[in-house]
Amino acid sequence: MPATAEGFDPYGQLVDAGAAAPILVNAGTARRHDIVEIERDHRPGSRLVASLFETTPQALPLVVRLMERHAFSQQAIISLHSEDFILAVCLDDGRGRPDLSTLRAFHFPGGGGVVYRRGVWHTPIIGLGGAGRFFVQSWQAGTREDCEEQLVAPFVIRAG
Repeated sequence: MPATAEGFDPYGQLVDAGAAAPILVNAGTARRHDIVEIERDHRPGSRLVASLFETTPQALPLVVRLMERHAFSQQAIISLHSEDFILAVCLDDGRGRPDLSTLRAFHFPGGGGVVYRRGVWHTPIIGLGGAGRFFVQSWQAGTREDCEEQLVAPFVIRAG
């Protein structure tokens, strides 16, 4: 399904440069689009980490067997290219596992992105069309809890 702010709300927020009025900066040569404040992770040693992810394009239909989550941090994922991408998300079942009954797959146009809520289970980034580049930011303490992975019953993401 196409990503909309209302449809994605249970899982986080959409990132869209056109969503709010930009702030003119750099002596008027640039427009700053503030996205959202990423809530602090208060674990000892936690730090805000910015990364660049490069993805290999995938073809649909795609069988997915792995979900991940960041229990202590929100995570921002923002496309830096014009290639479309898909993210599938679900809520936690209350016992630390993905609740596949809440599973939704969202189609994003290139240049958009999301900020996941803490603990939202999601697929790795599924780039479509061509190689993708994504800005990714989250709080990390250098532990396995920074990114938990869970094998799930296989499900298929289809076009459309």
